[in-house]
Amino acid sequence: MTLLGSATAVAATSCASHTSDAQPSGATPPDAYELSGDVDGYTTTLTLLGTAAGPIAVPGRSGASSVLVVGDRPYLVDAGPWSSRKLIQAGISADSLGGVFVTHMHSDHIADLVNVFWLVGGTPSYRARGVVPVYGPGSAGALPTPRAGKTIPVRNPLTPAPGLSQLFTGVLDAYAYDINIRNAEKGAGTDYNRMLSLHDVLPPDSSGASAENTAPEMEPFPVFEDDRVRVTATLVPHGPVYPSLAYRFDTEDGAVTFSGDTAKSPTLVRLAQGSDILVHEVIDVDFYAATSGPALVEHMIQAHTTAQDVGRVATDADVRQVVALPHRAGRPPAGHRRPVGAWREVHVRRCRDRRARSGPDRRRAAAVAARLHLARCCRPEKA
Repeated sequence: MTLLGSATAVAATSCASHTSDAQPSGATPPDAYELSGDVDGYTTTLTLLGTAAGPIAVPGRSGASSVLVVGDRPYLVDAGPWSSRKLIQAGISADSLGGVFVTHMHSDHIADLVNVFWLVGGTPSYRARGVVPVYGPGSAGALPTPRAGKTIPVRNPLTPAPGLSQLFTGVLDAYAYDINIRNAEKGAGTDYNRMLSLHDVLPPDSSGASAENTAPEMEPFPVFEDDRVRVTATLVPHGPVYPSLAYRFDTEDGAVTFSGDTAKSPTLVRLAQGSDILVHEVIDVDFYAATSGPALVEHMIQAHTTAQDVGRVATDADVRQVVALPHRAGRPPAGHRRPVGAWREVHVRRCRDRRARSGPDRRRAAAVAARLHLARCCRPEKA
């Protein structure tokens, strides 16, 4: 195994604003971005396509989505709103993906999931080069009891909790006319049944997990393996959402763990143990206290992780770096601003302390973190 000095984390930041999509050859495309990290010479890179949270559209921000590139093979984790465009802007084609991994079935993590394949599949010259495996939560089987026992409207009562495979099938069926008419126009077909290999991820029966027991104590379980990565998963507590998954990617350069949305979780600590990079969500409780009522604040605390608890998880799991994804929906109220340093305090200090203890031959790529737009906190060092 090579040192994770050959891996780095980078973030997407806007670099241009344009009024028209019509651009001369060689011009910066609209809504393009630059990578804030130096990736030259690295064999494993982590790119954050978006970090916006919740079902609320936020101008200038894209929903939760990350790409881990191992060698020349990219793996997509979640596909929130506008991530399909960010993926293209990162120079990654849908059919080059080594796999797609969905943490849970909330809209800010799946809104662009089908678009990643559907939008490119309709172009006249497109021909899929291979099968892309897609992994995500299987059906919850049933809905949990509504809060306070209230009666709620239920969409599709015969199948109220579809999993990943049912999601793809239902959405593509709804788009049948577009898919079929474009295939007729081309005289050749984009066959999504051959383009995609869909896999519902559920925990082992022995875990005792269910829609009413969403994240019991359990050991990580295998999900996927190829010649570049080995992916394992565990359940994490995210309010009533089930299954809500965290994923660990083991590569020759080291291990990267993605928390998904979760409260502080011992199962995540077990999964992330010894990881070189932990990509973990984090909430700003003060933001929600200033913009919402006490019920939502309590929900956010129960379903997400504070900055202090992210630090505790990182310490308990003995991870080397943390990439914190600020889980904030909507715009902050006037006058509300959390200094970048407040977000960096837990994991940047950890990064520096670890480097001081580890010596030059074990220095790792630095964590990246900020409040809304991610930025490097330390410069990566070559081993």
